[in-house]
Amino acid sequence: MTAITIETLLTLINYFKTNNNTLIIKNIITLIEQKIIFISKITNFNFKVSTFYLKIVFDICFEMEKQSKILKSEETLRAIFNNAVDGMIVINERGIIESTNGAVSKMFQFTDAEMIGQNIKILMPEPNRTNHDGYLKNHLETGEKKIIGIGREVEGKRKDGTIFPFFLSVCDVQLNDGRKLFAGVLHDISVLKKAQNDIEAYSNKLEQSNKDLQDFAYISSHDLQEPLRKVQAFADRLQKSEFAALSEQGQDYLQRIINASNRMQRLINDLLELSRISSKTSTFERVDLNIVLKDVLEDLELLVEKTGTKVNFEKMPVILGDETQMRQLFQNIISNAIKFKHEERNMEITITANDVNVQYVEIFIADNGIGIDEKYSEKVYTIFQRLNGNKYDGSGIGLAVCKKIATRHGGNITFTSQLGVGTKFTIKLSRINN
Repeated sequence: MTAITIETLLTLINYFKTNNNTLIIKNIITLIEQKIIFISKITNFNFKVSTFYLKIVFDICFEMEKQSKILKSEETLRAIFNNAVDGMIVINERGIIESTNGAVSKMFQFTDAEMIGQNIKILMPEPNRTNHDGYLKNHLETGEKKIIGIGREVEGKRKDGTIFPFFLSVCDVQLNDGRKLFAGVLHDISVLKKAQNDIEAYSNKLEQSNKDLQDFAYISSHDLQEPLRKVQAFADRLQKSEFAALSEQGQDYLQRIINASNRMQRLINDLLELSRISSKTSTFERVDLNIVLKDVLEDLELLVEKTGTKVNFEKMPVILGDETQMRQLFQNIISNAIKFKHEERNMEITITANDVNVQYVEIFIADNGIGIDEKYSEKVYTIFQRLNGNKYDGSGIGLAVCKKIATRHGGNITFTSQLGVGTKFTIKLSRINN
């Protein structure tokens, strides 16, 4: 059957009109309106000029409309295919490339003409290049799917020979004519992989740096212990046996030596404790913070009574953690609060808790001490940072230790404060072992 265009039908109408064949004109117009073909066989019309043979195909108007829709659909799909951001490629059962889009050309640096008709292997590095025919044959014979319908990360080979990673998703399509095609979607992950590799390298470097620092802190602290013990021992002997023989200035110098060596001892001990927290790998156990807090307050009983401190606390949660470190965390923050009490009022400390969700809890420790300028919100957690100079005793490591403990327990520590009013620490801890 032969399709007739609207232009052809209009030409016929004009022809018949010129020859006064009004009946034929009416029939053709009716056919067009009703989309029904009136004549399905060759009809012979005799005219003065010549004999005209007219054959009209069954439902030509409907067929034309259907073909128009198909063409529009194909154009839409082709536009999507060609302009997709990800690469799209189609191969047949022999592995021959039948179509590609612009993204594939950009990805592999081949033109469309250079790829069409070639085996897909030209885009593969070894060993997939050698093994691909076997993979394809095995799938066609057994139906086994190693990548079809699954998707995975693979490597591609550009025209210049460089290898790059991409994520490949493949589906198989069975056509009405019996042929099977394989359509692949390719997403270049070169930038992502580079970022991942950079992060991994940086993480490894940072981990090694931290380990080196921990080792240095631990070894240095141990190495410093011996000469410090000698200084302390000889200073102690001098104080016991020769103190009276020293001049007033000599006695002052000796006392300064003893005080300085004691401060050095505290610094070394705190530094050792900080390195132990960072390197400790003990398994977490069930820790009742009510018991921990009770024990800490008993240890600080004399200091609490001496300073007239009042401690209020509510029921504490139970977590999975390191009991010794939890005890150290509470003791550091409470003793810090007492140390920085306001001169014009007695210290009052309030300890409460809040269930954030099934995974996290928060502990709040609030005091009415001298307060901390919030511009030092990060500096206070740095080792050896003493915001009040030598006015208050201490090494400047206590809060750094607390932060390490909170981090090791899957949480963090923050504070809000107002100078002259007080400070509130918020300690977020994980209930579970992270």
